[in-house]
Amino acid sequence: MGRFLVSWAVGALSLFLVSLVLGSHMEFASFWPVIWTTALFGLLNAIVGRIVNFLTCPVYLLTLGLSRFLVSGAFLLIIGSLVPGFHIHGFFWAVLAALLTSIVGTFISGSIREKKG
Repeated sequence: MGRFLVSWAVGALSLFLVSLVLGSHMEFASFWPVIWTTALFGLLNAIVGRIVNFLTCPVYLLTLGLSRFLVSGAFLLIIGSLVPGFHIHGFFWAVLAALLTSIVGTFISGSIREKKG
């Protein structure tokens, strides 16, 4: 349970930090939309993401995994229409947000592991 909460907190922090970088192209109205967006993003990636990855496996292999950011961007656009207080302006910005969120999340996770170990 603790690992899940840490993962959720890292995801929320990375989404929030990326929203600060992207400015008006990706906005959160308050704290709760960040939490709900992170929860839905994780849920979509866990359930639908596995199915989409399986169906697009040849494209995934040809692009060396970069197509995953297209899928994550699409998920962010869908979540933007579902979560009040979260707005992302267009597919390009959603894909860029997915890429930056992945980079920031990896950096934060690595920093946490280094402090523990």
